[in-house]
Amino acid sequence: MLPGYTEQLERAEQTNVPGARPTSAAQAQAEAREAVRSVTRAARAQAGSSGVLQVVHGTKRVGWAAYELQRSATSLVQGVAKPPYATTGPLDSLESRKLAEGVRYQVLYDRSALALPPQKDITTKLVAMGEQARVIHVAPTKLIMVDGEIALLPLTVSDTAVESAVVIRSSAMLAAIARIFEDLWRFAAPFTGSHDLSGDQVQPTEEERWILSLLASGATDDTIGRLMGFSARTAQ
Repeated sequence: MLPGYTEQLERAEQTNVPGARPTSAAQAQAEAREAVRSVTRAARAQAGSSGVLQVVHGTKRVGWAAYELQRSATSLVQGVAKPPYATTGPLDSLESRKLAEGVRYQVLYDRSALALPPQKDITTKLVAMGEQARVIHVAPTKLIMVDGEIALLPLTVSDTAVESAVVIRSSAMLAAIARIFEDLWRFAAPFTGSHDLSGDQVQPTEEERWILSLLASGATDDTIGRLMGFSARTAQ
């Protein structure tokens, strides 16, 4: 669902390699798991108290935090997917299992996230399994939010990886993030995996379908221009 939060996670499971320095893939995995578990426990036990933030440093730790957050989901995972991207297999396989368990997924895709055919094909398969997917022109950030109780947001991002992220548990900040996600979801266009043409029929482009979806939802010219990245006059 949110490929790009992690590298090939299987690599992090390789330990005791002859000649290798005792680094830390296993340790990073354990630390990330414990960080997420502790914040998740705090969120569920103290939902009404003050907010708690926890920073996760390092690409592998962030990847494992994303993995563990989704693995802990019991009812709903909401997310925003956008580059940077790395290997997608582990998180996509996890989503498949969670969907089979009855966990709902609502995923907003930045248009650039679907530019490469592999990701588009993966999303099409996940949608067929039950993922609810929509597309927005420019996503403000990557995001994973689980059961409305805990979220993961990137802090520092390079061209190829998320280098640090923050875990946010139940708080006014999390409520604001949830509201922003709901607003983005409302104005996003439904994901369509097929763009095949039948006969001589001419179908609208992805951008045209997205604008039509915004118009159908009641968006104003100003709103459409802002979401599409051009002026209200152009939207008219």
